[in-house]
Amino acid sequence: MRQLIRFVLPAIIIIVAIVVFLFLRSTRPEAPPVDEDQRRWPIAVIDVEATQLNPSIRLFGQINTEALTSLRARSAGDVKQVLVQSGQGVKQGQLVVRLDALDAQAERDQRLAERDDLLAQQAQRLSQFESDQRAVSQERELLSLAERQLERNRQLAQSNRVSARDVDLAEQALRQQRVALLQRELAVEQHPSRLQQLTASLKRAESQLQIAVRNLTATELIAPETGRIVEVMVARGDRVTANTVLATLVAPSQIELKATLPLRFVTAARELISKEIPIQATAWVDGVEYQFELDRFAAQTDRSASMAGFFRLVSGDATQLPLGRFIEANMTLPSDEPRIWIPTSALYGRDRVYLIEDNHLKAVNVQLIGEYDRQGEPGFLIQSQDLHEGDQLLASRLPQAVEGLAVDVVSQFAEGSAL
Repeated sequence: MRQLIRFVLPAIIIIVAIVVFLFLRSTRPEAPPVDEDQRRWPIAVIDVEATQLNPSIRLFGQINTEALTSLRARSAGDVKQVLVQSGQGVKQGQLVVRLDALDAQAERDQRLAERDDLLAQQAQRLSQFESDQRAVSQERELLSLAERQLERNRQLAQSNRVSARDVDLAEQALRQQRVALLQRELAVEQHPSRLQQLTASLKRAESQLQIAVRNLTATELIAPETGRIVEVMVARGDRVTANTVLATLVAPSQIELKATLPLRFVTAARELISKEIPIQATAWVDGVEYQFELDRFAAQTDRSASMAGFFRLVSGDATQLPLGRFIEANMTLPSDEPRIWIPTSALYGRDRVYLIEDNHLKAVNVQLIGEYDRQGEPGFLIQSQDLHEGDQLLASRLPQAVEGLAVDVVSQFAEGSAL
């Protein structure tokens, strides 16, 4: 009996448990039906409206210039005075550095002596030419006398009134006189070339004298234009050689902004420049507004997705712009084509927005033109052939935004509203 109970009792317990489970399952309350509207995400939308707006492109660049003026020593000397410091503004003609003029004076005096020596040689050459001209006529007269003397001695020798030696001496004197005449004539003929040589040497000496005088004047280095001292390379007492850079100067009018532009904007910018349509960029540096204008592009680029552009300064206090500083600027790209403005929250990735169709999201690829702040609200300008006037776009930021997501439009986007 105990064995029977041991085997039957577990089976009874299992059967009772199954019966209780089936009873509880059959008597459980029904779950209320799920309301489909509760699964829709509440969103704000913005109506598609094409307008004539100029996109703003954010640029990052560096204040720089390719027109640094180097003040160099024209001759060797000791630095006597340094009258400026780095960062100091100077006016055109202001004295910057003064060198000891001793070396330059010695060079000037040497060149002056060489010039005076050549002038004396030229005057002597002219006097010698006049003397040679007078001597030629005299040599010709002497030659005529020598010829007559030789003829006379020959006639006397035939009558044995003079010896043959006298005839030889007369003939020798004639030959010597002919050589003397040739030398005088040659000196007269060579006068133009010798005078030309002296004239060339004199011009060379005068040029070197002018350089020496200029170098002497350049011992006082002055600012060639109004600008700002970038760097001073010497100090009082330094010994410098010719062509040594003493200081560098930058003119405010030569300061530029070098910034990189995405390649998708380069073609449009080139066309505008060719049409002489200004492309301006605005930057704020230390609370001061500066206006730049795109002047040209770099001849080459090391980057595949951007190109360097150079913007010249058109307004703002250039004397306060530090060279080498990196700044952020907003470039406005003029355009006649209609654009669609959307808030920043409406753009997903770099090229996707969501169109509302039958309370569901539909992904649409767009072309990002640039940035644009409308009534203080940051946003973007886009283009797409799939968007038309009156379409509604998702203006809310939904982390779960995907194609086909059910949504419920609860509000219209308004500038300044938090989404």
